[in-house]
Amino acid sequence: MPAWRPAAVSKEEFIQYACTDDYVPSLTTSPPGGGPNPNLLCFINSGGLLGKGVCWWHSRFTRNALYLAYFVPERHRANKNHALEIIRSLMRADRVVAIPGYSNLRDFSGDRRGEIQKLLEWRQIFEGVVQFAWINGLAGFSKVSPEKLKAKMDALHTETSSKGAAYVKFQTPGLDAHALIVTGTDPAPDGGYTVRYLDSNLRLEAELAYRYGERQLKLETGSVGVPHLQRSGELVRMRKAVQRFIETNSKKTAYDEGDR
Repeated sequence: MPAWRPAAVSKEEFIQYACTDDYVPSLTTSPPGGGPNPNLLCFINSGGLLGKGVCWWHSRFTRNALYLAYFVPERHRANKNHALEIIRSLMRADRVVAIPGYSNLRDFSGDRRGEIQKLLEWRQIFEGVVQFAWINGLAGFSKVSPEKLKAKMDALHTETSSKGAAYVKFQTPGLDAHALIVTGTDPAPDGGYTVRYLDSNLRLEAELAYRYGERQLKLETGSVGVPHLQRSGELVRMRKAVQRFIETNSKKTAYDEGDR
């Protein structure tokens, strides 16, 4: 498990660290002392249709911000229109975003909680109802054979070790489905994994132990179910956006230094 670190607070720091494999895992690790993690949203999953929350979109927004946001605390804070532009860009996951006037996501989301929550709920309605994403919540089993769960856990390990933080739909019994961001999977000697994950119903990174023979996982909240890996393409696009940002701005820096 990587040691905790704060988010990048300058373009230069982001360029230096964002391309490293342990940057995002170090952001999600619980900070020393056990207090709130300033790298995460200040609020947990709430609201949504029928008051059942917006966990799918809360989780996606969190992962997007971990990969695509850096902070510039010495600048003036964004006005409402600029803040909305930042929030929408992070939800789209299409580019690296500078957040002026703040040092971390917790403080920014504390001031802009209403705007973020409103966007998450709008995306829930648009994608979940208009685009029929609710059908996705009905697909998949909440308990599978030991062999199938082992295959899913192996695939999840491949994803986290080769690409980064994985978005999973966590299929629970009944009609509901939750979402998690799996931040790391450490192989255990018996062939299982120690799984680190972000749950929008919790304020800190959590951990569970998977052992071969199990047919479902149990979360810290007590929920049981099966993880179904999704949105791998979105992660690849974000990583490419980060790489483009680094390459473009590194060239600009080199050009500027050559002009001096």
